Amino acid sequence: MSDEQLQPSTQWAEVVAPDEKTRHEEFAATIVGIQERVNAKHGPGRAFHRKSVLDARAVVQILPDVPEQARYGLFAQPGTYDGVVRMSNGSLVPQNDAIPDIRGFALSVRGIEGPGALGGSTDRQDFLLINRTTFGFRTSEEFAEIVPVTAQGQTALIKYFVSKYGPWRGPLEAAKLTKDVLKPFSGFATATFHSAAPIQVGPYAAKVRLDSLQDVKHLAAQLDFSHEVRERLKDGDLEYELSLQFYVNDELTPIEDGTVEWSADASPFITVARVTLPQQDVESAAGKDFAETVEHDAFDPWAALAEHRPLGEIMRARKVAYYASQQARKADES
Repeated sequence: MSDEQLQPSTQWAEVVAPDEKTRHEEFAATIVGIQERVNAKHGPGRAFHRKSVLDARAVVQILPDVPEQARYGLFAQPGTYDGVVRMSNGSLVPQNDAIPDIRGFALSVRGIEGPGALGGSTDRQDFLLINRTTFGFRTSEEFAEIVPVTAQGQTALIKYFVSKYGPWRGPLEAAKLTKDVLKPFSGFATATFHSAAPIQVGPYAAKVRLDSLQDVKHLAAQLDFSHEVRERLKDGDLEYELSLQFYVNDELTPIEDGTVEWSADASPFITVARVTLPQQDVESAAGKDFAETVEHDAFDPWAALAEHRPLGEIMRARKVAYYASQQARKADES
């Protein structure tokens, strides 16, 4: 039986544990330690989503007639903004695109102005999206345990879960974590991307989704999706829609548990913006110069307006870890 559609609610709340600050500092130290070990082998780079697939310019159009509950922050008024997109593989290490992985779509909306989620003011709003609806872990502690293991491959991951949950439940837990990763990837031009965790939208809370408006899937994307998306963009625009899915209650749309897919019946997605990657040759001299600039930039869910503050324990942990990782990158690149 499907859930009945419910009205967006402002009665959400975060649950912050008293020891969270210490745990998040330990989490950040773990992530930076992994980053430094990978850097020693592969050179300076990001802790996650190290390998870029495409760096491109974008145009973000906030649509008119956005529903009242969405008219906050970036979506308060119709308008058009410049944007930057970085498509990537999620792995800690640079690897062949054919290897199953999480795929990332980072969108940074530029030229805005307003109070920032970290205090002060900000001139950008970043959305860090992945090609799965949820995270594969409930807490940053689980994440810190799993990440080093995933870098060792599927066999090591199964051994980890067997040691943690036993011979019967262990393989099932490993399968749950990897099921979306192992699904065929249609390509960056046609896939759907998700925030997995919610953000504030004024007094409301919502998850973010990016839907492709390219309805033709190319077999070439399954053979070499990096080349395929570059060729598509060289030949014409790529277009997407940005949508919000609002919190309705703790049961159907929990704030703190990023492993739960929110009910689309109870809370349908609402389109609020159009994202266009205008036709461009990313392999031209100008395209390569732009890509180099993007690769030295940082994409961060906390590079955000105060009215779009990231929510939930995983997002709060990312605030500490991303800052630590960015500082480590600067130290390595200096």
